[in-house]
Amino acid sequence: MKKLIVASALALTTLAGLATSPKVQARSTTKSAKVSFKQYKINKKYKNGVKAKFSYNLPQLKGKSAAIKKINKDLKKIYSSEKKDSKTVFYCAKQYDSKQAGAIKKDTCYDLTKTSVSYNKNGIISFKVDHNWWAGAQDKNKKIPYHVIGGLTYSLKNGKRLSIADIAKGSKSSVRKQLIAGATKKFKIKKSETIYFDMLGGKVPGTNTFYDVRLNYYLKGGKVYLYPNIIEPLNYEFTHHNPPIYYNSHFTIPSRYK
Repeated sequence: MKKLIVASALALTTLAGLATSPKVQARSTTKSAKVSFKQYKINKKYKNGVKAKFSYNLPQLKGKSAAIKKINKDLKKIYSSEKKDSKTVFYCAKQYDSKQAGAIKKDTCYDLTKTSVSYNKNGIISFKVDHNWWAGAQDKNKKIPYHVIGGLTYSLKNGKRLSIADIAKGSKSSVRKQLIAGATKKFKIKKSETIYFDMLGGKVPGTNTFYDVRLNYYLKGGKVYLYPNIIEPLNYEFTHHNPPIYYNSHFTIPSRYK
């Protein structure tokens, strides 16, 4: 019998910004929020011919309530962490010697995050986060990128980041069964394979198996969309799984919020 560990809800991907979208004048309410985005971009080209770029659009909610401040603080914290991590992309691009650079000089190393509002009513705001990262790694002249779709979902009443169990329809045991059924059907997990879910807000237990799938999620149109967070070095194993598991492979379960 396959081992399925269900834990908390967490969908990570985040980044950095600089330019601001048009001003938002109306304030957020406990039912919905007014959102603006700051766009951050960094572009560099090094002497070895390799280029690197960073792009991140940071959402910020309009308002002065404690909940709004808490959400904005968390979003900024995630962005700051991603911006710090993006230094790896620029470092790698700069360090390639002429021989290594020759293989990728026509390409650009990148750390790109695109965030959009997927749900904004009933006291809940959810963001879809698309994170695309590549620092030049290749296998037989093919890129080995890190691409993941995830999300961030918050309560506008108290500013809490919400888990899958908070937004999915049903009890925790029911949600767990839905996750297991959905992932098993979509990803065709076999008895010898292990899949980990993060549903309770804690850290996913460590594992030595390369089929270590962590589910990312966001809320949209009365459904919870669930995507695999596939660790970059393992992309090859997932895409050669039968059937393949790609970054945009996903399934949905009903949400308690329409």
